[in-house]
Amino acid sequence: MIRIRKQQLGESLRPSARERTLSTASPCRHRHAPFARFLTATLLVLATGGGVVRAEGGGSAIAPRPLVDLTSADAAKQMRADKGDPTIAVDKTGIALTFPGGPADYPGVMVTPAAGKAWDLSPFGHIEARVTNTGDKPMGINLRVDGESWKVTNTESVTVKPGESKVLKVIFGYQYGFKEGPAVKSASISELLFFLGKSNRPRSFRIEELQAAGAAGEKPPLDPSAVVTKPENGVILGKGVAFDVAKQVEAGGAQVAAGPVGALAVTFAGGREETIKIKPVMGAWNLTEANQIRVAFKNTGHQAVTPTVVVGPAKVPASAPIEPGATTEIAVSFIPAVSGVGVKELKGMYNGLASGTGTGFESEKVKGLTILSDKTPGPKSLLVTSIIADAITEKVPGWVGTKPPVDGEWGQTFAEEFDGPALDYKKWNVYGNNFWDSRTHFSKDNAILKNGNMIFHYEKKTGRHNDAENGKQTDYACGFLCTYGKWTQRYGYFESRMKLPKAPGLWPAFWLMPDRGKALGEQWKRASTGKLATDSGVGGAEFDIMEFLSGWGRCRFNVALHMDGYGKEHKSVGSQNNYVRADKEGYITTGLLWTPGVAVIYNNGKEVFRWENARVSDVQSYLMYDMVSGGWANTRLDDSQLPDDFYIDYVRVWQRKDLASPEDGPKPNNGNPDETKN
Repeated sequence: MIRIRKQQLGESLRPSARERTLSTASPCRHRHAPFARFLTATLLVLATGGGVVRAEGGGSAIAPRPLVDLTSADAAKQMRADKGDPTIAVDKTGIALTFPGGPADYPGVMVTPAAGKAWDLSPFGHIEARVTNTGDKPMGINLRVDGESWKVTNTESVTVKPGESKVLKVIFGYQYGFKEGPAVKSASISELLFFLGKSNRPRSFRIEELQAAGAAGEKPPLDPSAVVTKPENGVILGKGVAFDVAKQVEAGGAQVAAGPVGALAVTFAGGREETIKIKPVMGAWNLTEANQIRVAFKNTGHQAVTPTVVVGPAKVPASAPIEPGATTEIAVSFIPAVSGVGVKELKGMYNGLASGTGTGFESEKVKGLTILSDKTPGPKSLLVTSIIADAITEKVPGWVGTKPPVDGEWGQTFAEEFDGPALDYKKWNVYGNNFWDSRTHFSKDNAILKNGNMIFHYEKKTGRHNDAENGKQTDYACGFLCTYGKWTQRYGYFESRMKLPKAPGLWPAFWLMPDRGKALGEQWKRASTGKLATDSGVGGAEFDIMEFLSGWGRCRFNVALHMDGYGKEHKSVGSQNNYVRADKEGYITTGLLWTPGVAVIYNNGKEVFRWENARVSDVQSYLMYDMVSGGWANTRLDDSQLPDDFYIDYVRVWQRKDLASPEDGPKPNNGNPDETKN
């Protein structure tokens, strides 16, 4: 997936809204309106396959409220073209939109309140539009509902055939196929955006109804395929666990029956590969607290058998045949056998992994596992005595934290152990811009030095951003750290030991951004991920060394590189399915090895992602940590599970002697804790 973080608009740096869009490349943080539309549309395709099953809303005690009075002479004033030069015609029967086709990425039309003020739609549960395709080809029509700004939006899509009419509904707090997510403030809806995908051919459709309806707090109907269950203590099958053989087993040639003490009895005829698929009663399992599945067997027959367990793309056979009366266990790790390698050639904005590397497995929606027999002749009988999803830790190699993972003439250039008693503001900023989460403010009180850790304490606490009198007031607070204007380095090895939070809806990250120095002036130029006229090489990049959505569970994180700004030229490469094992204390140690044309991510001393390409940044960069809420594929923030903490034990940096440059290292500064002043 791709997260998009810092957004450069030409006049200002808008750090990405951290919304990711591809499951094969890393996400980021951006929130420029046109770009946000692109993210939304991509997510819609990923989540719903380009279409939406219409949610049947609950009834409302009040009548629907039209949002455009088609009988008014001023109705047309509520419409304005956003992109793609559409023609807009309003009459008493509806709003006719015609798009000529062309290079616009996501042509659209904005609808704004008639009075110029935001709509207060708090009594309602959704906004719906009846749309009719008046063109000659099927089209996907998207409706985005903006709250106080486009930083918080809810969006849905519907595919409409020529001449067909459908209702396009956006339920507040749901999006991308009626998945629960951040909710717009229904009491303050600022605008609506109808938009299409890019096309060179002309298209047209009509909006024949546009209204708020349904009851406040409305939820979409239950879709059985979307049901997700979390097995208690990770136990899928075993003693004391309810298991319905008729509903949870699909046999491919094998015979199955309930066995003793919660086991599953399996009989294979032999002579060919036979299968059984074990699945939830409906939907999928949420196994986000696990990094493996263990399946235990007992051979109850008279012939040796060698079963194989398949979980996602991983296929693991028993290490040896199970003799009659014997037992064994097969553990299938979520960690891929071959670590991720980014594609060599960047095609379009979002790029993932080379074939045969990494994994697309997603532990939050596991639809089943398969057990295969061997092909030896003769009947075989097995008991599957337990199936358990759990997380194992690992011993971290002793060299981790003491040197880079590759040989060379290295010297340590930066070390922060967070031993206190106070943070050094000549090295660190605790205040900075937050363009990717409108509900979280940064406060120095939430960046806590304790027991040799920097702790970002995320809590529901009303306050002002950066503790400033004129800072935006929000309801959630957290810490922030970066070395912008105070320390940079080009190339090297950058490593940090961290413990991730558990509460759903949180989004911590460890990353690098470019900083070309004060001589360039505004921050958007200094931190541009593009190639500037003043750059002598290939340009800058955002390095997402460790980016974590807490809805994934603490066994998985995202990595990515983002280049060439965050608009239409934006390019990225990465992977969000990086499964790891923590150490015995629950920490992961993640590092970036950055050399010319090469970026490699390690975790606990093992390579997890590699990208070799001439476009890898060659611009001085600074360190950054943050934790906000949201993210492109996160679960909803749950106040009942707050506060929660992101621990940073240390950050250490090394430089290879032959790659060092005079610009590396500390910068003169006055110790102002606000990055925007540096």
